[in-house]
Amino acid sequence: MALNVFSNGLRLVCLPKQDKKVVCVVLHIAGGTQSEKNYQSGISEYLTKLLLMGTRKHSTGEMLMNYAKSYGIVLTPHNSKESITISALCPRENVEVAIELLSEIAFETTFSVEAGDRVRNIQLSQVSMLSENPQYVMDKLLNSTLYYRTGLANPKHGTTITVSRFRALDAKDYLERIFTPRNTIISVVGDVDQDEIYDLVKTNFFDKMKEEDREYKKLKYVSKIDDFVGSCKGRVKKLNQTRIEIAFPTFSFKDKEKYVIDIIKPILLSHIKSSLANLDYYYETKVRTKYYSNNGNIIFDIMVDYENAEEHIFNFVRALKEDIKNRPITADEFEVEKRVFVTKFMNTYDNVLECALISAKTLALTKQTFSENSERLNMEVLSNKDANKVLNKILDFNKMVVIYLGRDIDVSFDELLASTL
Repeated sequence: MALNVFSNGLRLVCLPKQDKKVVCVVLHIAGGTQSEKNYQSGISEYLTKLLLMGTRKHSTGEMLMNYAKSYGIVLTPHNSKESITISALCPRENVEVAIELLSEIAFETTFSVEAGDRVRNIQLSQVSMLSENPQYVMDKLLNSTLYYRTGLANPKHGTTITVSRFRALDAKDYLERIFTPRNTIISVVGDVDQDEIYDLVKTNFFDKMKEEDREYKKLKYVSKIDDFVGSCKGRVKKLNQTRIEIAFPTFSFKDKEKYVIDIIKPILLSHIKSSLANLDYYYETKVRTKYYSNNGNIIFDIMVDYENAEEHIFNFVRALKEDIKNRPITADEFEVEKRVFVTKFMNTYDNVLECALISAKTLALTKQTFSENSERLNMEVLSNKDANKVLNKILDFNKMVVIYLGRDIDVSFDELLASTL
């Protein structure tokens, strides 16, 4: 993988993969919802949608997408907590058109009043629908607790009040703030010539961004939150089944230990089901993880009939303490899950789109280039000893966050903490 850093700070990462019939080009801009002010909540999502709504050459979103389709280019915008990306997946013979098209979107979006109003109305509808989505409400409450008063707590789609104020020029101003050379990475993966890609990126991005008299600042990511204290909170909503999230702060995207957690997720789920197998009521559990530049978390998603919610929270927390944290993961079960995880990892990043996205993200968050072989080696050396050490560290009940949505239940954090002693 080749990394080129232009004189203004713009970075190009290129990974040639021979015999691939498709190429992926990704425009990665550091920013995302973490960079929003309170009054701007949702502006990153608004901007991301607006970027595909028309340029000087292609005045509407339909014309822009039809032009892309005529060259077999699949454009996909995405806004996350820490970045805005637009990927262009294309036949390898059309990589030049793909880079030119991303440049056109980045520099020549018109931000018309009509497009701005249309996108705003779409986003307002999404905010309204998401307010009734239990998972969205839960995650919003969890993030505001884990990452209180930081950008990671910002809701992706914003609020009705903030979004209703958005106009196209607001998105343009926001883009000008975050779209600077030091915040931008172009990632290209496929059967390509590196020198050719360099020249194309220089012409279409570097030359257009080169303003030597301007001071370009690099956005900072949310710092690691060390002094976190656990809590239990909920919202009352008439649901037949109560939703519960039990979360713990973990490692960041930069930490190799994140692989340990992802490997043992199926083991944790199996142990939990075994521990709670004798319960005489229905419940469902899933395990997921989130990793940011300097923070991360593991979440146990639970759904249980409302009349058993209070009892189940205590049962689940006790199971985590008595049967999960104090139950060593064996070498055999860890090795089995590690092999499966490595296979899925290789399969995922054999895909040029996924590889281009992770290459840009890795460079942005770690300042290092992504190497599939290096990451695989990091996984291969892990053992069940590492898993048990990590598990003991992350299951710190003083830092446990319990969120529930459903009928009102009488549970306090002190009571839950006492049940683990």
